[in-house]
Amino acid sequence: MSEQNNPQPQQKEIDLLDVTGRIFSGIGRGIQALFGWIKQLVVNCFRLAFKYWWILLLLTILGGALGYFKAKMQKPFFQTEMLVETQIIPRAQIADRINGLQSLIADANKAALAGMLNITVSEAEAIFFIKADVINVRVETPGRRVAAEGESITEELGPQFIRIRVRLWDNDKIEKLEQAILTFIETDPYTQERLAIFRRNNLLQQEAIQTEIEQLRLFQRKNIERSSSVMTAGNTPLMVVNEERTYVGEILELQNQILALQSAFELVRPLSVIQPFFQFENPVDRLLRNVLLYAFLFFTLGYCSLLIREGWKRV
Repeated sequence: MSEQNNPQPQQKEIDLLDVTGRIFSGIGRGIQALFGWIKQLVVNCFRLAFKYWWILLLLTILGGALGYFKAKMQKPFFQTEMLVETQIIPRAQIADRINGLQSLIADANKAALAGMLNITVSEAEAIFFIKADVINVRVETPGRRVAAEGESITEELGPQFIRIRVRLWDNDKIEKLEQAILTFIETDPYTQERLAIFRRNNLLQQEAIQTEIEQLRLFQRKNIERSSSVMTAGNTPLMVVNEERTYVGEILELQNQILALQSAFELVRPLSVIQPFFQFENPVDRLLRNVLLYAFLFFTLGYCSLLIREGWKRV
C-alpha cells in the first residue's frame, strides 16, 4: 500500500521532458514548412519569369522608352544650393521664412513672389522650387585625423548652417536670385528687430567694460599714491613697478575687448554666405533616372499582372 501511495517523481520528470520535446519538435516542423513554402514560392516566381520572359522584356523596354521620351520632352532646369550662417537670428526662423516662398510658387502666385524678393515677374517665373533647411556639418575630432589599425576616426557635429536649394529654368538668374534672397532676409522686420537687440546689447557690454576700466585706473592711481608715500619712508620702488604693470595688462585686455565689440558692431550682418550659389553650365540630367524608373515600374506592373493571372487560373 505504501508503494502505491508514494508519488513517482521520475515519471513526472519524464513526462515533462516529453512535452518539451514535442513543443520544440512542432516549432521545428513549422519553421521547416515555412522555409519550404518560401522556397517553393521563389521557384514558382522564377518559373513564371522564365515562362513569360519575352513579355517582361517587352514591358521593360517599353517603360524605358517612355522614360527616355519623357526626359527629352521635359524642359531643362538648373539646380544649385547656398550655405549661409547667422549668429543673431534663429536658424529655424530663416528656414521658415524662405520655405514660405515655396507656397507662393505652388500657388503660381509669381506676382507676389516677385514683390517679396523685389524682382521682376519674368525673373520670378524662372523659379519653380525653393527650400531651406538647417544642417549640421560633421567635422573630424582634432588630433584623430589618422586612425590606427582597427580604430575609426570619430566625428563630431560641427556648426549649423542654413542650406537654401533652388531650381530654376534660367541659369542666368542665379546670381540675382542669390542677392534677392539675402536682401529678403536682411530687410525682414524680425531680422531688423534681432539686429537692433544685438547692437543694443553690444553697446551695453562696451559700457560695462569701460566702467571696469575706469575702476581699474582708479585703483591704479590709489596704489601709485600709496606706493609713493612708502617710497619716502625708504622702501624700494620695485613693488610699485610690478603693481603698475599688472593693472596696465588688465586694462589693455579690457580695451582689446572693447575694440572687438566695436568691430562686431560695425561689421555685423544678419547672414554670412559660406557657399554661394554655383552657376552650372549644363542643366540637371534626368535621362538615366527616368529610364530606370519607368523600366522598373513597367516590369513590376507586368509581373504583378502575370502573378494575378496565374493565381486566377488555379482558383
